[in-house]
Amino acid sequence: MLAIARYALKSPFHASTIVGFLAILSLFVPLVSILSGAIVGLIILTQGLLSGARALLISVVGITVVSYLVTQSPELGITIGLVQWIPIVVLAEILRRTRSMSFTLVSGMVIAMFVVLAQYIFWPDIDKLWAEYLQLMFQGVDMGQQGLEMDQIQGGMQDLVHWMVMVLVAVMYSTFIGTLMASRWFQARLAGSEGFRDEFYTIKLGRGAAIATILLAVISFMLNQDMLIAMLMVMLATFLYQGLAIVHNWSKRSKRKGWLVLLYVMMVIFPQVVAATAFLGVIDNWTDFRARLRAKNGNQSE
Repeated sequence: MLAIARYALKSPFHASTIVGFLAILSLFVPLVSILSGAIVGLIILTQGLLSGARALLISVVGITVVSYLVTQSPELGITIGLVQWIPIVVLAEILRRTRSMSFTLVSGMVIAMFVVLAQYIFWPDIDKLWAEYLQLMFQGVDMGQQGLEMDQIQGGMQDLVHWMVMVLVAVMYSTFIGTLMASRWFQARLAGSEGFRDEFYTIKLGRGAAIATILLAVISFMLNQDMLIAMLMVMLATFLYQGLAIVHNWSKRSKRKGWLVLLYVMMVIFPQVVAATAFLGVIDNWTDFRARLRAKNGNQSE
């Protein structure tokens, strides 16, 4: 990974080549888009917005040509390029200018909440469209042999799609933040510093954002309004990183890395663990768990 990042920073030509190649590869292997976005973020963090824009322009042309040759749909390549790169460009530029991971997280959270607002204003029936699409996919499958009634299947699909739509922006935002952190990690490793680790360990989003999250949680569950719940998901996705910063601090100071691995495994299996970690990040703005850990370790060393 570092070799790819190092190659991309050699010149604008190298940057455009590697970003374009990864973008084309992502048409066939979607997870590669994360690495492609991380390289874009790295270029912006190290060389500025202009260099990043130049690499993106050439890459978008390349991915559009390939998309046209493979699928006869050039707009698919343009859409994929813009969706996977524009958010990381914005976040990386904010981080480059402010040099604050915490400020970048909060800024991205606000932008993502406006995206949720736009989603429910301009595409209010998107869950119905997805439900109809899934029903068409399973239309030829004989569910009667599985002992399932069609009403049960449709009800299950509608519930699934309903929640998928509500967490869509939160999941995408969390992915972009993870991609940005990969960019910052690349930058720190190539510079031979521990800058990224220090920034991650000290993430603190502030009491203002924490109070807003608590209020929105109360209001959204009282009103049971989809748009408010979707916004809450975005805020919890943001505070998840503060919660993870606390756990990483504890793991490092207590030298219990096994528990850290267990946490990530449980987060994949149990969504409740993700929510609990996010709320840990929320209440940390008053309890300051990391300061207590430092004080405890200081007393033990004495």
